[in-house]
Amino acid sequence: MLPTLNPLKLSPHLQVVAVLLSLVAGAILLLFLSGWLRRRSLRKKRAGVTQERFTAFLQQYGFDPVITSSTYRYLQEIQMVGFPILPSDALDRDLGLDADEIDQTLRDLSSALHREYSPGLMYTPLITVEDLVRLLQAFPRTSRSSAA
Repeated sequence: MLPTLNPLKLSPHLQVVAVLLSLVAGAILLLFLSGWLRRRSLRKKRAGVTQERFTAFLQQYGFDPVITSSTYRYLQEIQMVGFPILPSDALDRDLGLDADEIDQTLRDLSSALHREYSPGLMYTPLITVEDLVRLLQAFPRTSRSSAA
């Protein structure tokens, strides 16, 4: 009599691979769930924070309201930050931006705000949203003459 094949009986090597894949899938699911819960918690805690309040808060310390509101809007709409932003938020840890995304944000906003992109003005690393706004405000204005 021939032995019947059991499709669930795996070789020891395949069992190890299956366990490892399960662990990786579980870790990815846990990270996704953790991020989702964190964003949900931040949305609840910061329910009253709006672009207008963000701008008004920084304006009282001498920040240009056009730059602050443009920065807030850019981070929400282009960088897809899914919760209200505070000036003290860390660009990498809180907002999830990497170095390339921060550089792209600087380039895009400096162009949109008619500022000359001058990374040499940065004498300290950009850590917070406030640092980003401060650097954008320090960039010199570009001349609006066209070279037609």
